[in-house]
Amino acid sequence: MGKPAVVILAAGKGTRMCSELVKVLHPVCGEPMLAPVLRAAHDLKPRRTLVVIGYQAERVREAFPDQDFVIQEPQNGTGHAVLCALEALQGFRGDIIVLSGDIPLLTSSTAGKVLAVHGESQAEMTVLTAMAENPDSYGRMVRNKEGRVIRIVEQRDALEKEKAIREVNTGIYAFRASFLRRFLPTIGRGNAQGEYYLTDLAVLAGKRGTLATNQAEDFLEIRGINTRVDLAEVDRVARTRVITELMLAGVTIIDPAITYIHRGVRIGRDTVIYPNCHIEGRTVIGEGCQIHPGCRIVDTRIGSGVVIKTSCVITECTIENGVRVGPFAHLRPGSRLCRDVSVGNFVEVKKSRLGPGTKANHLTYLGDSVIGRGVNVGCGTITCNYDGVKKHTTTIGDNVFVGSDVQFVAPVAIGDDAVIGAGSTITEDVPPNSLALARSRQVNLEGRGRKKDKG
Repeated sequence: MGKPAVVILAAGKGTRMCSELVKVLHPVCGEPMLAPVLRAAHDLKPRRTLVVIGYQAERVREAFPDQDFVIQEPQNGTGHAVLCALEALQGFRGDIIVLSGDIPLLTSSTAGKVLAVHGESQAEMTVLTAMAENPDSYGRMVRNKEGRVIRIVEQRDALEKEKAIREVNTGIYAFRASFLRRFLPTIGRGNAQGEYYLTDLAVLAGKRGTLATNQAEDFLEIRGINTRVDLAEVDRVARTRVITELMLAGVTIIDPAITYIHRGVRIGRDTVIYPNCHIEGRTVIGEGCQIHPGCRIVDTRIGSGVVIKTSCVITECTIENGVRVGPFAHLRPGSRLCRDVSVGNFVEVKKSRLGPGTKANHLTYLGDSVIGRGVNVGCGTITCNYDGVKKHTTTIGDNVFVGSDVQFVAPVAIGDDAVIGAGSTITEDVPPNSLALARSRQVNLEGRGRKKDKG
């Protein structure tokens, strides 16, 4: 059996989503729902994969710039969509498997079984079916007394007795290319939606005795997304899969039901993830870390032995081994915390590098800064990095001691081993091994307090 071609149907708006965003770009477990369908297709090692797009075609192209697309315009149903793809597959004579872009739980194993059954049965058309507890919105597989499929009827076109059928059409098919080229142009659109239904080919294949079916083992795997309710339920299943894989690989997740981890996140063994954490994007976390409750971590690389305390927000940062962060810290894009750094409660770091062993433990803002090793940053310190037009850099050397309530008015550079007195506003460079004081002189005026003279 030669390599198949894959056609993924993704042209519709998804009206029932009640959204301006095309349905296949709505996220499931942190990625567009089309992404896992494309992965399943790739695992089949096809000769070619085509995605049929229409509504917001440019947005879909931007999301998947390396993918081959076919435009369906106007969107006249699934049959018309595959006909558009056939034009791009001129000369291809093998099997074509058709997938739906809104079934993100599909595995390549199940898709592969459809192709295997298709080849073994020498069918011209093979349909993946499933048994549904609630078959509403799915097409029904109508069989005769001998158990042969005689047609597939859509929910809108079904009679009451047909609506009671629990075996449903999943929207996943395998075809011989020659069968599609011969019969797809002949189907009509005499149905409730006035569209060309790909399912009409089942009648033709059934009459020719070349229709096969394969039943999915798990209905959840072929659960389609039509509404936001479907989206939430499918997202929950996808998230459970991701979390299960992590736990089986040695990650402790205290309460999987209220932990949110995107597909693509990597976490080392013996790391503990506490409840209500959101770990997103392409985040990588090393071994033996602790991520305490309520943290959100996005597109960040974290080393081993790191502790992220409660309610921290960390985005696009690099955190090396042995770092302590939080609670209630905010690490913004472009920040790098070198090994054994400590960033404490209500500290914000933006586009800054903190050298090994540096500490900023309380109520501090460090923006556009380059800070050396072993620096102590006192409570209430801020870098005044913005002059209203441009951002400027504060540079602090190694082993500097910064007292509480210090303002560095950038651009400014502090030499190694310097001491900055508490309450100072630093506007000029400080040489190495110097004490810098920039305070107004204190004046005490006796008799000017609150107590009044009774005489």
